[in-house]
Amino acid sequence: MSWAPSVAGWLGGFLLVPALGMIPPPEKVRMNSVNFKNILQWEVPAFPKTNLTFTAQYESYRSFQDHCKRTASTQCDFSHLSKYGDYTVRVRAELADEHSEWVNVTFCPVEDTIIGPPEMQIESLAESLHLRFSAPQIENEPETWTLKNIYDSWAYRVQYWKNGTNEKFQVVSPYDSEVLRNLEPWTTYCIQVQGFLLDQNRTGEWSEPICERTGNDGE
Repeated sequence: MSWAPSVAGWLGGFLLVPALGMIPPPEKVRMNSVNFKNILQWEVPAFPKTNLTFTAQYESYRSFQDHCKRTASTQCDFSHLSKYGDYTVRVRAELADEHSEWVNVTFCPVEDTIIGPPEMQIESLAESLHLRFSAPQIENEPETWTLKNIYDSWAYRVQYWKNGTNEKFQVVSPYDSEVLRNLEPWTTYCIQVQGFLLDQNRTGEWSEPICERTGNDGE
C-alpha cells in the first residue's frame, strides 16, 4: 500500500528518538540569593515515575563542574561561588541512564543577591531615640564580615512614624548609629531600617518595625 513506507519511516524515526528529552526538565528553576547565600531551586517536573534525581552544575573556566550530583533534593547551595563572578548554573532531571535537557540560569552574586534587613537596637533618651545598626552578615565568611565589607557605598535608610499614624519620615545615615531628635515627648514611634547602596540607588529589605516610647527633657 502506498502509505506503508511513510508509516514505516515515521515509526523508525520515533524509535530512534534519543533518551535526551524524553524526561522533562526541572520546572520553575530560579536562583534564590540573600546576603550571598545562593540557593538554586527548582520543582519536580510532571512525570509518571517518582524516583527522579537531579544534577546541578556551575560553569568554571569554560567547562561545567558538578556541584550537586544525582540528588533527590530540589535545591543546590552555590554559596561557595565568588561574589564578583558572572556564572551560568544549570540543572537537569535524571532517571537511571536517561536525563532531561539542562535548564540554565545566569547569575552575578554581587549584583543579584538580595540585601537582607539590618539588625537594629533602640534606646530612648529624653525626647530622642538613639539607634544602633548592624549590617547583615555574609554567608561563608568570618563573623566580622558584613555587607558593608562588600559595598563601598553602604548606608542605612531609616523610616519612622508616630504609632497609629500614616505619615512617615526618612533619614539616610552612612554610620552604624543615628539619633532621631526633637521628637514629641511621651510618644511611641515605630522604626524600621534597610540597607541602601548610594552609588546604585539600590535598596534592601526592610527590617520588622520596632516601636519605642520617648520621654521628656525633665525625665
